[in-house]
Amino acid sequence: MLSKLLRSVLLLFILHFFLPVQGSAQNLSFLSDTTSYLWPTNATEYLSSTFAETRSAHLHSGIDIRTWGIEGYDVYATRDGLISRVGVSPVGYGNVIYLKHGDGSYSLYAHLNRFEDSLQQLVDSLRMETYSFEFNENFEEHGIYVEQGELIGYTGSTGVGPPHLHFELRTPDNEPFNPLLTNLQETVDDTLAPVFSALAVEGLNPNTLHLEGNTTLTPKETDSDTLHFGEFKTSTPVGLAIDVYDRANRTPNVYAVHQLIMVADSDTLFHSKADHFSFPEDQMMYLDRSYPILYQTRRGFQRLYTVNGNRLPMYKRLLNRGVLAFDEGTYTIKIIAKDIYDNRSVATVDLIFEDNTSIKNIGSVPAYPKPNRALESARNLSINPVPNRFLTDLIEVNNNAAKSNPSILLAEEDFGLIQHKLTPGKRQSMATSNQRAWISLPKNALYDTLEIKWQKTVKDGYPAFEFSPNRLPIQDEMYFGYRLPDEVADDHQIGLFAYDEYRDRFTFISSSISGGLLLAKLEEFTELRIKKDIHPPFAGTPRIEKNLGENYIVTIPTVDEMSGIDYHKSEITVNGRRGIIEYDPEKDLLIYYRPGFVPEEVNTVEFEIYDGIGNRTVRTRSVSYNNSEE
Repeated sequence: MLSKLLRSVLLLFILHFFLPVQGSAQNLSFLSDTTSYLWPTNATEYLSSTFAETRSAHLHSGIDIRTWGIEGYDVYATRDGLISRVGVSPVGYGNVIYLKHGDGSYSLYAHLNRFEDSLQQLVDSLRMETYSFEFNENFEEHGIYVEQGELIGYTGSTGVGPPHLHFELRTPDNEPFNPLLTNLQETVDDTLAPVFSALAVEGLNPNTLHLEGNTTLTPKETDSDTLHFGEFKTSTPVGLAIDVYDRANRTPNVYAVHQLIMVADSDTLFHSKADHFSFPEDQMMYLDRSYPILYQTRRGFQRLYTVNGNRLPMYKRLLNRGVLAFDEGTYTIKIIAKDIYDNRSVATVDLIFEDNTSIKNIGSVPAYPKPNRALESARNLSINPVPNRFLTDLIEVNNNAAKSNPSILLAEEDFGLIQHKLTPGKRQSMATSNQRAWISLPKNALYDTLEIKWQKTVKDGYPAFEFSPNRLPIQDEMYFGYRLPDEVADDHQIGLFAYDEYRDRFTFISSSISGGLLLAKLEEFTELRIKKDIHPPFAGTPRIEKNLGENYIVTIPTVDEMSGIDYHKSEITVNGRRGIIEYDPEKDLLIYYRPGFVPEEVNTVEFEIYDGIGNRTVRTRSVSYNNSEE
C-alpha cells in the first residue's frame, strides 16, 4: 500500500487543480450513473441500521452493516481513493478511516478493530511518539492511495458496540448522504413494508402554539391496506408524531423509513425524505423527533410538523408547518410511510376538532414549551438580568465578590425561583442575585426563544438545581458555574451530576474545581446535583493475551459506577516500560498496548487507575505467561 506514492501524488494533483467548485450543501449532482460503489465488507449483506435513524444526540449519518457479533471481517475501499484522515478513539467512530475519491467525495469506515497492517504500523509509530491513545490526523500528506476493493481494515466494535461496520458516504462538502441512493441499494434484499407502532398527538396552545403535552395512540384495527389509530378529540391545534420502522428480508433489525407523507382531504400537508443533511444540522434530530417522548421512553417518534430552529433539508412539502388546526368537525388524516425501495404502508387517524381552531399561514411553532407551573418556590427574589459577557467575566465577578458564610444546607442563600427569557442568536447569562451560581449561553446555544424557570434546592444534603421546562435540548454547549460552600470548597471528591428522573439515575458531568469554583459544560437543560464520590475505581486482575492482530496486550478489568474511568490520567507499565493506554468502555477494560511487546515468563504490571472525580487505585501485580503453550 505505502509503495504507491507516485499514483498518490498524481491523485493529489488532480484533486487540487482540476475538480470543479462544488455547490450548496444539498447538491448531489456529483453522483452519476457511472459512479459505482463496492459493498465495503465480506461480513454480510445485511443492515443493522439505516440512514437518518434516531441516536442519543444526533441523526445517524450512515448505514450499519451486520457482522453477527463477530469482529475481524475484511473491510474494503468502496472506490479508488486517497486516505484522507485516520482516527482512534474509545468513543464516537472508534478506529476510523476516511477516503477521498476522485470527484472530491468521501467514504468513511468506522468502529474498526484495527487497520490494514502497513497502515496500522504507521498509525502506531505516530501514536508512540507521545504514547497517546486518541489520534485524529489528516493523512493526505502521507500519500496513501488505495484501489477499489483493496483491504484497508477489519471490522470491530471500537467507539460503540456491538460489533458492526459503520459506513458513510459524504459529498465533496463533507456532508453525509444516504448510501442507498447509489448502486449499493442493489445489494440489500428488501421487499417488506414499514410497520406503524404508535401515533402521538402533541397538543399545542391555541394562542401561542407552545407544546402543552402529548397523548400516545396504539392501533385500533386494520384492514387489508390500512392501519387505523381510531379517533382523537381535541379543542386545540395539534401536531402528529409517528413511531414507525422499516424492515428487510431475513434480518430481525428494524430501520428508519425513507419517506413520510401526511395527507388530509387529498392535500399533502407534510412530506419528508431522508436523503442528506449536514453535520451542523444532525442535532436537529431533537426537533424532528418529539424530544419529550424521546427523553421519557427512548422511542423516536418522528414529527409530521416542524418547529422553529429546525433547518433539516428533508422537508419537501409543508403546509402550515404540518400543524393541524381546523374548523370544528371530523377529519381523517392519512399517513404514508415508504422505504427507499418504495415499499409502503398506510395508517389513518380521525381527528375530531370540538372547537374552531383554524389558523391560516402558520409561520412560527415554538421549539420549547412554556415553564411548568409546578416548579414553584416559597420565596421569589427579584433579580436583575446579568449583562451579556463571556464566562471569564462572570468568573472574575465571582472571584472578586465578598465571600458570605454559607452552610452546606444553604438556607440563607436559597434564591427561590428565577424566571428568565432567553433569545437565540446572542450571548446571554442568568445568575443568582449574588452570582454564586450562573449559566452562560454562547450565541448559538438555543434553537428558539426560551422562557425558563430554575431554582436551587437541597437534595441529600447537597445543592441541586431544577429547571422548568426540564430536559431541553440545545445545539451548542453552555457553561455552568457554582461557587461551592466553604465546607466543601476544597473537597475534590465533589462532582456535578445530571439526574434522569425517568430512570432514577445519575450521569457524571466532567467539571473542574479551583478555589471553590465549580465549572462545567452542559449539553442540555437538565436537573443538576452536587454529589460526593468517595470510592476509588475497581481494578481486577491483569491478563496477558493477544488481540486480533496477534499483538500481545495486557488487559485490566476496571469499573467505576459513579464517575467513570479517566483513561487519560490512568497509567500502566509492564516490566518498567510505558505503553499506549487504551480503554474499551463496552468491555470495561483498560488495555496496555506497545508495538513489539513480548511478555516474559514473569511480568511486573504496575498500574494507577483514576475515576472521573480523581479517586485512584494503585496496584503492582506479577503476571505469569507461558509462551510455550502457544
